[in-house]
Amino acid sequence: MAFSSRRRNYLLIPHRKDGLIAWMKNMLNHSFVLDALEATAEDTFHHFEELIDEHRAISLLSDAKPSRLKQLVPTVNMFHTRLPLHKAFVAYNKKYALTKRKHITISFNELRHIMNLAQIMAFIDEEGDSGLASSLEAWEKSPGVWSALPNLSGALIPPMMDLGSPAISNNIFSKSIQSTSNAASSAVNATNANATKPSEKYVFKGPKMITFDGDQTLYSDGANFDKNPELANYLYLLLRHGVTLAVVTAAGYEYSTEKYELRLSGLLAYFKEKNLPAHDCERFYLFGGECNYLLVLGDDYRLHPVKEYGPGGWVTATKYIDDAPGNWDEKEVTKLLDLAENSVRESISSLRIRGRVIRKKRSIGLIPTTKQSIPREALDESVLTAQAKLDGNTDVKLPFCAFNGGSDVWVDVGNKRVGVHILSAYLGMPPEETLHIGDQFLNTGNDFAARDICPCIWITSPEETTYILKTTLRLAGVSLDNQDTLVDDDNDDDDKGKDNFGKQDKKSSNIDLKTVASRNAMMDVYTGEMLSEN
Repeated sequence: MAFSSRRRNYLLIPHRKDGLIAWMKNMLNHSFVLDALEATAEDTFHHFEELIDEHRAISLLSDAKPSRLKQLVPTVNMFHTRLPLHKAFVAYNKKYALTKRKHITISFNELRHIMNLAQIMAFIDEEGDSGLASSLEAWEKSPGVWSALPNLSGALIPPMMDLGSPAISNNIFSKSIQSTSNAASSAVNATNANATKPSEKYVFKGPKMITFDGDQTLYSDGANFDKNPELANYLYLLLRHGVTLAVVTAAGYEYSTEKYELRLSGLLAYFKEKNLPAHDCERFYLFGGECNYLLVLGDDYRLHPVKEYGPGGWVTATKYIDDAPGNWDEKEVTKLLDLAENSVRESISSLRIRGRVIRKKRSIGLIPTTKQSIPREALDESVLTAQAKLDGNTDVKLPFCAFNGGSDVWVDVGNKRVGVHILSAYLGMPPEETLHIGDQFLNTGNDFAARDICPCIWITSPEETTYILKTTLRLAGVSLDNQDTLVDDDNDDDDKGKDNFGKQDKKSSNIDLKTVASRNAMMDVYTGEMLSEN
């Protein structure tokens, strides 16, 4: 039996590593073991920054030799913006005193945090921006990524609440949640004193569009967005400051909007409770199945399919993008799904996986059987096997994504590179002014492909997403104490949003958290099958 080099060298494949961060960590280790980190770390990060700048410049040349960084880290790809790593490290070190440690070196996660901070800072025009220094100083003094987070156990909405019912307009939050949310939006009534003049259009000092993974980024894996009011508030603030938001998720329920609404139930309820104006609702999108089903939030706080074909249709308008769904032949889609299904079934048999296969219109899934779990190693093996078979098959002409979803394996037609590219093109957002936030940036994850099209932030939990958005707002100069004062143009829809801003309803609802925690039983998140409450 012949063995491919991939299989022979499986232990050498860094499928659970990031080459750039691993290399940076190794470089810093040299100074740490010599007890010289405090003296040399700043210069080391300055050198990292110079290597990335050089790599970006060389990448623009067609016949250039590999950059020094590419030779040191062969897996490194393009950088869509500068990364002010030196300034980010100085701020992070001032806050967490990394170089004062004598027994524990700078960790992988700390380097990931520094890279994330540098990426956020890269969106701010540093030249002549007098507010950046004060914003950084405020960030340095603020609580850390974990201590900053409140108790996130509070639920946002009661179980089985109809998002279209009048009940949402009532106060549905507990007192602890109410205090957080009302403090966040008490200032729109002060618009006359603080808002920008009509002739001065407000420009948010940060990304123009932010796209998000769903599971483990906005909500826990396999769960719904039914808690974390702080995260809901920061998403609301971004919309109010003119930022376009989009959830780009592998969850593919075609255009069954109620299934996506269930996954985002608490967030949509929060928007309705806050009377998010119609023109801000129109900047909230969801792309299901990676890049297959595009929906937009309406002024009724429900998701609606975006027109696909004809003038203004997103499929028609993006056909000039080679990999866009508008150019896919359905026979090619079927061929890819057939190959993926055969690969997954072979993995179940050869690895003795206690799982089953489900087939959707644009994806193949390997999911655990009831009350079973699949080992991570078997999930990774199944993903790498599918990737190898599809990459090595010359009949596969469409983009795809094979990934480990944490408890399952999926092979989707299309990927997040295509999804973010389509959104950028359709909405007129330059990719370099777009930011993607996700948790799956290893080569067995489905956020990995987004690196090819736009800047990215690598998080590991919804709590980290919350902190990233807080940092983004803070460095953009948004006051988190007086958060709703600003940015409305002369838009009649604003009247809808002003009536209840700044008013605090003293009532609170009694929410059974145990019942809220069981809301997933309402739908099988794998298949999208709606289940009985009982």
